[in-house]
Order: sequence, then C-alpha cells, then structure tokens
Amino acid sequence: SLGLVGSEMCIRDSCSSGKLEYSKDAKGNHLPDFSQVGYHSGVQAIPRVPVKMILEPRSGDDTQRIQKALNKLGRLPLDGAGFRGTLLLKRGLYHVKETLRISQSGIVLRGEGNGPDGTVIVATGYDDLKYQRALIEVGPGSESSSVHSQHGYRADELTILTDSKQEIVDAYVPIGSHSIEVESTSGYRAGDRIVVHRPSTAEWIHSIGCDQLEPRWSDIRNTRWVKKGESAGFYYQRLDSFSDYRILKEANESWDDFVKRVPFSEDGNQFDLTRQWQAGNYDFYFERRILSVDGNRIAIDAPIVFPIEQEFGGGAIYHFEAKNRIREVGIENVRLISEFAKPIAGHPYGNPDKTSEAEAHAWHGIQLKTNTENTWVRDVTGNYFGWSLVSASGKRATVQDCLNLGHASKITGGRRYSFMIDGQLNLVQRCLTYEGRHEFVTQAKTAGPNVFVDCLGIDSKSSAGPHHRFSVGTLFDNVKSEKLMESRFRGNSGTGHGWAGTQTCFYNCVAPDFVVKAPPGGISWVIGSGEDEKRVAPASLYYQQVQDRLGKDALDRLATEQQRKNLGKYLWIKERLENERKSE
Repeated sequence: SLGLVGSEMCIRDSCSSGKLEYSKDAKGNHLPDFSQVGYHSGVQAIPRVPVKMILEPRSGDDTQRIQKALNKLGRLPLDGAGFRGTLLLKRGLYHVKETLRISQSGIVLRGEGNGPDGTVIVATGYDDLKYQRALIEVGPGSESSSVHSQHGYRADELTILTDSKQEIVDAYVPIGSHSIEVESTSGYRAGDRIVVHRPSTAEWIHSIGCDQLEPRWSDIRNTRWVKKGESAGFYYQRLDSFSDYRILKEANESWDDFVKRVPFSEDGNQFDLTRQWQAGNYDFYFERRILSVDGNRIAIDAPIVFPIEQEFGGGAIYHFEAKNRIREVGIENVRLISEFAKPIAGHPYGNPDKTSEAEAHAWHGIQLKTNTENTWVRDVTGNYFGWSLVSASGKRATVQDCLNLGHASKITGGRRYSFMIDGQLNLVQRCLTYEGRHEFVTQAKTAGPNVFVDCLGIDSKSSAGPHHRFSVGTLFDNVKSEKLMESRFRGNSGTGHGWAGTQTCFYNCVAPDFVVKAPPGGISWVIGSGEDEKRVAPASLYYQQVQDRLGKDALDRLATEQQRKNLGKYLWIKERLENERKSE
C-alpha cells in the first residue's frame, strides 16, 4: 500500500531543458534532488593519497603496532588538500584484539587487496562481551560512547551558535525546496555553513500519532539508577538484547518526579518498553551551505526533506561550529573478518554452521562516527560481524564497492544491519550483502538526504528501508532485496518506533513486496519498483540528478558508462564473486 506515489517526472529526452523536471503538489512539495550526497557532494573524486608509512604482517597481536602507526601519521602536517598520508598494510594477515581508531583528519588506511590473499585484518576475541566492538572506528576522541545531546550530536561535537538564530518566516517550506526566507539575513552570506532547525512540537507529534503508541509490558534486566551528573536516569536492558537503554532525568525535574515517570506497572513487576515520542526529542538539524542571499531569502545547496510549517513551530537557521570534526579519512582495499567462535578444521574463525548463535565478538567492521565528514570506505570485503560491515553516522561519506559475505549473530533485533546510515548526506553505492536482517537501512532520527544506489541483498532475513524512529529523505535507487522493502508506521515495535520514515523514495527497486506509507504531512514514492523488474527511465534517479547538477564528468567518476548501462544486472558483483572463488 502506498502513502503516495509521488511527483511524476519528465524523462530527460522529453524535457526542453534536457534535465529532469518535477511536478509539484498544491503545497509545492516535489521529489527532492538527492545528488548532494557522498564525498564532497560528488564535486571531487575520491583521491589516491600517497603512502607515507608501510607495515608488514607479523605474528601476534597487531593492535598497538597499527595504532601507533596511525597515531604517528596523525602527527604529520596536513598538505594543501587536507591529507597527511596513507598507512599501507602489506598483503598478509593482521590480528587485532581491540579497536583501531583514526582520530585525526587526513589519514588513509589502505591494504593490498580485499580477497583472501590480500590484506586481511582479523578482529580477534570471542565468548566475552568486551569483544563486542568496532574493528575500525573513525572519529574524534578515543571512546565509543553513544551519549548524545538533544539535537542528535555528542555535546562535544557540534556547537550551535544560538546568538545567530534567525527564525524562518515562510508559512510552509515544501519538500524539495532549496530556499528559505528568514527574519533577517544579517550576518549571513554565501558560502556560510548553517544548520536548518526543524522542531518537534507536541502538536506535530500528536498529529502523526506517536504520542499514542500501544504499551508493551515486559520484564527487564540489569537495571540501575544514576542520580548524579548530566546522564542521571534509569538504565536497563531488554530481555532480547544486550543493548543498554535509558530514560534520562530532565534538568529541571526532581528525582521523585522522575522516579514516578519511569513506566513500571502499579505492582512494580513489569516495565512498559514503549517510549511515547516527546516534544523536543525529534528535532532535526540539517547541515547545509548557503549558495546565495537575496534580501531575506537564502538559497541552500541541499534540499529541504522535511516540511517546515508554522503550524508546527516553524523553524530557524543557525551558524554552528564543529571544532573536533574529522575529515578526509579513507579506508580502502582491505578484508575484515571477525572471529566469532572456537576454530574448527578448515575454518579458523569459527564453525560457519553456528553463525546464528554467536554474539560476543566484533560487532562492526567500520564505524564512521557522528562528527566526521567527507570520508570514504571502498573496495572492502567483510565477514562475520554481528551488526554491520559499515555504519555511516557522519556527513558526506561514500561507501563504495563493498562486499559483506555474511554475519555471525542471532537473527533478531539489533543485529545484521549490513550497511547502515545514521547520518546525513551519505552515499552507499555498489554494495552487496548476504544474510542481512535490515541490509540497507537507516536508524533513528536520520536527517537526509541519504542514498543507496545499485545495491544487492542475497538471502535477506528481513526488510530493507528506514527501520525505526523517523528517517527523512532517503532514496533507494536500483536496490534489490529478497525480502520486502518498507517505509511505514511501526507502532510500538522495539521501544516505540512509531513512523520509521517519510520522504522515502524507492526507484527502480526489486523486492517481493513494498509496504510504503507516509505520515500525515509526509510523502513517500514508489517509482518503477516491484517484483517483476518493470523499470522506468532514466535508469537511475540519482545518477541522472548528478549529471543534471554537475555534468557527465562527475557522473563518470561515480559509475562507468558500462556500469550505468547494466544497472539492475549487478555484473560488478558477479565479477567480484568470481574473483573470490579464484582466490580461495
């Protein structure tokens, strides 16, 4: 069932401009331009950064040896392009029992091949939850903490300059718009980086039904109360998950009032897992760049993907600082493997028939953390990670030509999110995964646009699409899955997912079924998609939008003419898998 099969488009040959044209609804909403995503928004090619340090494989644990080399590289000066250099891991086997952290800008980690005979980095350790970690982490600091401030960033990652606030005065800023009128543009000029704030008022949350979610009474475990500090609150784990959950005390709330608010049953024996959406907790801060200023109207580079409505609190723009942001980091041409159980003959990482039982081992291959920008992961093969091969939580990352051979974890919630986007303006391109639960997926409060293009899921275990708690502005373009694709109301699933997403577009996608709806005030699109591969022109919405904005040279950097010609045939993966078989 479809919320709305969205704006019709002129195909390129029939439009006088030679570019896509978009029809608008009565409010001016139209299909957004998704082309700003990825490394430098497609304007620059992913570079080949010169090698400055080389390591050879040795016996024993390599964690400190590789980490020291990364740290040493991080002390080199940045060149004019913002790079320090590449650490090359020569062909062979490397064992890593901890997490490798790239916490300085301008560093590339490169191997000499992603096949079994290439550069293989093994995340060692199993049967203890301390090993449930990321193998490689990109971002500032040395901790993997997920503590966020209310606007969706760690408190030390982004500072909104509140004195720069300018209220948006448009009664309605439509989906797809590239301009906003504000009270005054004093202090703003072309080239400025800003955030566009879209608040989450109680009235808006009520209008989409997310303050009326059905309760889910359950037992919980590992409970603890934290009475002091910024993270004061109640912490717990669900019976079906090792993840930590929490309810935080408000700054102006007494401890007694907070305790009363924690949703135990009257007899205190059960706990309501459902979290009703709260005003202020679903605010979005979209990072944009000002292209031009005309009076009090500003033009921005990437589109509005969530309508801004005075009826629901309007919005505002701000300047911001991201002093610790990590930029220009790449990981490429390596093979990442997680040990998950005791080795058996012929299988050094565990019994492949027991992968659905493994939990206490490496959880992510690569994590691109929130405060990162203009990063890339390409030509990486991985296997046996519990959650993801690549998770992209920053801005303008490109994840390209990556192959996930499978997972090792239970087939249940919070696992097997093979390629996951949790940030904004990110691109996942030409990636394949086996045995993913939510193989191409976004997470809670994901601010778009984001794009998955030319991706394939095999032996899918569950749906692809926005998964929980509201992602806005996601394009699935030429994505094929063996399970349904969806963007819908998930009600009290998990801890109260509510609406998983809106402004979701499935373009020339293939799946057994599509369950696509939109909340009141939202739009979702299903175009050229279905089980029978009935495709529309142009073959790729994203590729056409890139060409319309940047020209054919930029398009050629993203995909060769042959790759574009064979969209939907996945010939690139057939060649990759054939190389896998030859090298085994």
